[in-house]
Amino acid sequence: MSSFSPTPQQTLAIDYTGSMVITACPGSGKTTVIKEKIRNITSNLPEHKGVIAITFTRKASSELESRCKAEAHDTKHSFFGTIDSFCLNEIIIPFLSRVWGGIPTKCKVLKKLAPPYVNFIEKKFIGTPSIININEDSGYKRLYNEGILWMGSFAALALKVLNDSPSARRYIKSRYSHIFIDEYQDSSLAQHQLFLKINELGLCSIAVGDVCQSIYEFRGGDSKLLLELVNNIESFKHFAIDINHRCHPSIVNYASRLLDPNYHLQSTNEIRVYRMRMNGNYQDIATEISKWISECLLNKVDGLEKAAQIAILAKKENSLTLLCSGLDINFRLYVDTPLDESDTDCSDLYKDLLAYKHGTISTAQELINMLYDGMITNNNMQLLLRKKVKIIRENLPNEDLLDKFHEIANILGIEFTEKEDNALIEIISNDILIKQFMPLDDSEVQVMTLHKSKGLEFKIVFHLDLEEWSFPYREFIQNSFTPEYPALQQDLNLHYVGITRAENYCILISAKLRQNSSGKFKTSEESYFLKLPQLDGLYK
Repeated sequence: MSSFSPTPQQTLAIDYTGSMVITACPGSGKTTVIKEKIRNITSNLPEHKGVIAITFTRKASSELESRCKAEAHDTKHSFFGTIDSFCLNEIIIPFLSRVWGGIPTKCKVLKKLAPPYVNFIEKKFIGTPSIININEDSGYKRLYNEGILWMGSFAALALKVLNDSPSARRYIKSRYSHIFIDEYQDSSLAQHQLFLKINELGLCSIAVGDVCQSIYEFRGGDSKLLLELVNNIESFKHFAIDINHRCHPSIVNYASRLLDPNYHLQSTNEIRVYRMRMNGNYQDIATEISKWISECLLNKVDGLEKAAQIAILAKKENSLTLLCSGLDINFRLYVDTPLDESDTDCSDLYKDLLAYKHGTISTAQELINMLYDGMITNNNMQLLLRKKVKIIRENLPNEDLLDKFHEIANILGIEFTEKEDNALIEIISNDILIKQFMPLDDSEVQVMTLHKSKGLEFKIVFHLDLEEWSFPYREFIQNSFTPEYPALQQDLNLHYVGITRAENYCILISAKLRQNSSGKFKTSEESYFLKLPQLDGLYK
C-alpha cells in the first residue's frame, strides 16, 4: 500500500475523536479520510466491538471494506454495507419480534410493493415513510403479519425497533463504538432520524457528504438534513475538506463558479474546459468525437493510458443511445436495462446472476453473500444454491439458461413473471446491453448518464446534452415566454457532478439539432448553463 500523507484539512478530520460532520467536495480524498479514521479506531477496539460503516451502494461498501482491511488490518466486528442492509440484518431481523411478535426470518423482503400489498398502507409521504407513518398506519404491521418486509420502510422500522426494544438498544451500544454514514446529502428523513437515535445511544457519529452533490431528491434524499447536522454545533463538530486534488485547476474554477459566482479562482496557466457547439444531432457528432478520442489515445494526451479513462456523459439515455449508433470506437454503454425497468426482487436476482455468469461477480459464494445481503443462513440451502449457480457459467442455450434462473429463484422463494423473463432474453440477445454485466475492459470508452457517473473519475470527460430544454429540464407553459426550470438546483448539482468527474480535460458539447420527447429533431439553442455570466473567460 502506498504511504498516505494527509493534508492539514484531512489531518484535522482524521485526528478528531468526537462526533462530527465532514463536508467534502469532489476529489478531496474523503474516502481515504474515512478509511484512516476506521483503521485508527478499530486498532484500539476490543475484539467483540466494531464500527458501523454505511455507504450508498454495495460497490462503494466493498471498496471501503477492502481499503480498511488492506495489509491484513483487523476491523474487528465492524459492519460494512448499505443502510438497508444494516437496518435489516442488525436491527429488524434480530429484534422486530420483540416489538411486533412473529418470526422476521420467515418474512419475504420486497424491494417494491405491488398489489395487493401496496394497498395495505396509506401513502402520506414523499420518497420513503418516516417513523410517524409506521406508528400511525396499521398497514405496516399488517404487511409484517402477512410475512412481508418492505425495503422502503427499513430505516423507519429500524428506528421504531430501537425506540421500543431495550434489547436492541443494548445490542447496538455493546457491539459498536462508532457509526459512519457516507453520502449523507442523499439521506431520507427516516435515515436521518435513525442516525440521530444511534448518536443518542452514545455511539460516536460521523456523517460525510456534500450538499452540492445532492442529486437524488426524487428518491427522497434531502440535503437540508446534512446542513441540519452542520448547524447542530452542540452535538457535532464541523470539518470542511474543500480542496479538490483530482481535477485540473481550470476545471475546479469552472465547476466552483458554476455554484458560486464569487468563488475565488485558483491560479492556472492553462484552461482545460472546452465548449463545442456542433452541427447535426448526436449521431452525426459521434463521428467527430470518435476522431478526437482516437487521437487522444494515439498521442497519450497528458498521461492517458487506456480508453476506459475516457467518459462520455449525458443527462438523457436517449442522447447516449443516439450517440452510440454513430461511434467508431470501442465503447461500453451504461444505461438502465429492461430489468432495471421492472425494479422487482426477481429483476435484481437476474441482474446478479448475469453479473456472476459473465465474471463481474467472481465466485458463487460472493454471489450468495450478496443475495439479500446475508439473509440466507440455511447451510443446506447455500449448498444447493452454490451447485445451481455454478451451472449458469456453462455455455447454455437461452432457454436452458432461463430454466436455471427459474430454479435459483424458486430456491430463494422469489416469484418470476413473463415480464422479467422477456427482459432477461432481451439483454442476453443484445451485445451492447450484456456488456454491462462483464468485467471492465480497458479498451472501452465509458458511456453513461450523469447519475451513473457519481463517485467515478476519468482523465477526459465529454459532457453532452447542453441544449436548452435538454438540460436543465425546462417545463413547457402555455403562452409563457419566461423559461421555467422546476428542478434547477438538482440539475445544477448534476451538472457540477459531471464536470468534476474530469481530472485533466472537460469538453462541454451542445448539438445544433436536439431530439425532443417525440423523437423529432429540432433546431436548438445553448443550455441555460452555458449562458451564466460568471463562467465567462473560464473556458475555450
